[in-house]
Amino acid sequence: IADDLVGMVLFMVSLIVGLLTGAFAIIFAENTDWFDSYPADIDPKVLVFIIGLVVGLLLCSIPMSVIGSAVNAVIVLFAEGPADFEKNYPEMSAEMRQAYSEAHPGCM
Repeated sequence: IADDLVGMVLFMVSLIVGLLTGAFAIIFAENTDWFDSYPADIDPKVLVFIIGLVVGLLLCSIPMSVIGSAVNAVIVLFAEGPADFEKNYPEMSAEMRQAYSEAHPGCM
C-alpha cells in the first residue's frame, strides 16, 4: 500500500509541476511575439501549453523517480527486512531506528 501511495503522490507532484509549467508557457507566449505568425485556426496557447506540460512532466519525473526509488529502498530495508538490514548494515540500522524512535516516540 505504501508503494502505491508514494507513486501516486509523486505522480501528482509531477502533474502539478507540468500544469504550472504549461501555465508559465502560456504567460510567456502572451508576452512575446514569437507565436504571432500562427494561422487563425491554430491556437498557439494550446500548443504552447501542451509543450510546457510535457516538458514539465518529463523534467519533474526524473527527480521524482529517484525519490520513489529511495522510498522503496527504505521500505524494503527498514520495514520488510529489518533483521537483514541489521545484519548487513548495523550502523545505518541503528541510526534509522534512533531517528524513527525520535520522530515517533513509543512506537518501537
